[in-house]
Amino acid sequence: MFSLIKNMTIRKRIVFIFLTLSTFLILLFISVFAYFEIGNAQDTYKQLSRQTANGLAFMPALEEAVSSSDHDELQGIIDRVRLQAENPVVTVVTRDGEYIIHPDENHIGITEETEQFDQTLLYGSYVTESGEGALGPAIMTTAPIYEEVDANGGERIIGAVTVEYLEESINAIIVSKLTRLVIVASIGMILCVGGALFLARSIQEDTMGIEPAVIAEMFREREAMLNAVKEGIIVIDDKQAISLINPSAKALLDSSMELRQSIQLLGLPETLFSGKPSYDEEKVYQGKTFITNCIPLYENKQIVGAICSFRDKTDMKQLQETVMQIEGYADSLRAQTHEFKNKMYVLLGLIQLEQYEEALKVIQEETADKRQAFPMLKNIKDPGAQAILLGKLVKAAEKKIALIIEEASHLDKTKIAAADMAIMLGNLLDNAMDAVLESEEQRITVMVTDVGSDIVIDIEDTGPGMTKEQTGQIFTRGYSSKGENRGYGLFHVYEAVKKYCGEMEVTSPAEGGTVFSIYLPKGEEVKK
Repeated sequence: MFSLIKNMTIRKRIVFIFLTLSTFLILLFISVFAYFEIGNAQDTYKQLSRQTANGLAFMPALEEAVSSSDHDELQGIIDRVRLQAENPVVTVVTRDGEYIIHPDENHIGITEETEQFDQTLLYGSYVTESGEGALGPAIMTTAPIYEEVDANGGERIIGAVTVEYLEESINAIIVSKLTRLVIVASIGMILCVGGALFLARSIQEDTMGIEPAVIAEMFREREAMLNAVKEGIIVIDDKQAISLINPSAKALLDSSMELRQSIQLLGLPETLFSGKPSYDEEKVYQGKTFITNCIPLYENKQIVGAICSFRDKTDMKQLQETVMQIEGYADSLRAQTHEFKNKMYVLLGLIQLEQYEEALKVIQEETADKRQAFPMLKNIKDPGAQAILLGKLVKAAEKKIALIIEEASHLDKTKIAAADMAIMLGNLLDNAMDAVLESEEQRITVMVTDVGSDIVIDIEDTGPGMTKEQTGQIFTRGYSSKGENRGYGLFHVYEAVKKYCGEMEVTSPAEGGTVFSIYLPKGEEVKK
């Protein structure tokens, strides 16, 4: 039953529920009403028959008519009383049980032996009961008729009067009342169904004709999408109250800041009042830079709210730098391949000209600079680290910088992503190359080892070094001594190190130069 209702449309479901409930309540009401009405009718007509019978029995005119056997006068009295007492059936008998008034004239003058009058004629009892009357089942009361026999108040029974209300007539009255009640209930049910149809239509208009099950599915999908998307999303209504905010937005915004301040900073009120969208605008507060997109929301050509999607510029900058790092490695490898081909052509020409000594000299010159470095790469088995070091060796050679990999370096394959390795190693080596460009001795020494419980990366350069103030600020987002729109590289390195539960140190010896040290635990899980 439940599944059947669940599969109905919202209109059918509402009508079915309203119709079922209204039918049940109406039937229950009619049943209760009929039960009490039947009981009340029985009591009412018993009381009415008792009052009418007593009234007739105590009428002096009736007593005289019975004593004188004046049938016409007796009938006239009874007809007048019947008109005032809802037309009951009245019978009158003499002391001997002879009918002198009966609805069936054939019974008049006949004496019948019946227990109906026994108690009344013998003992003067007033009897009210339900039984077989003159014309059928009825509620009846039998009362004695007395006659004075002397001046001292003596009386004797001279007959009895019976007032009967037929059960058929009583039931007809009850059915008539129930019929009127059913008609009223039917009208109420029609109004109820009409109200259900109106309610269903109103709900469908509010839901744009979409069924509740579909709305629930759409809501689950929306929640999943809002939770999965990395961009922050905030929606406000026309009163600037926040109607939606996803977890990414809460994470990006400062938890200590009121949400109303946040929507002001993001520019949502401006979009709401002006109706003009804004795209890729930078909003800065508390050291964070957001790229925001705000557009107004319309309903029936009226602005009803605004939505803003935003993202930390640092994430975009990090992605951009990672892409640039990978592109740089690819360019370096292409340049190395091109250079290698050219030298091979030179060697091929010298050998064909049988200039063997010159060919040997070229080979010796080519391998002299790389004799120390390239064998060391064999001990670096992590693909990401190996590719980065190889690319940086080529780049350093182009800039005439000595990039030395320590003989003790060793690194097995790690769980560190190639992109994260590119951020850590690549940024540090690029900074080291920039630092030694103006130095007399342009040398960079790299030490990578995984001996022990940590992966240790040391990069030492012969640059001018850094002051104490600089070493305390270099990991701050946006800090740079190289000009504007810089200062993200070391911040990204620091973030990548923290992602792998690592530590980072920087020292600047008195004799000059800078040493960057990274310590990454081997067994730690990556922080999401």
